[in-house]
Amino acid sequence: MDPYRELQVDPAACPQVVEAAFAVLREMTLRSDDDDAPRRLARLMAAHRILSDPARRAAWDAAPQDG
Repeated sequence: MDPYRELQVDPAACPQVVEAAFAVLREMTLRSDDDDAPRRLARLMAAHRILSDPARRAAWDAAPQDG
């Protein structure tokens, strides 16, 4: 799971952009009647946990990524 892809933000995005993207995507997911909504919400929350915490975000950015 790539938190930047999940939240649809650029890796250089500032914290305010990350928060705004999370809020919009979370609201869209909560309003969805799609069967996949709970899984999608869990992924959004996990991505937000990583990108909203400066230490976790730095660790993610420093780790080698597959792909």
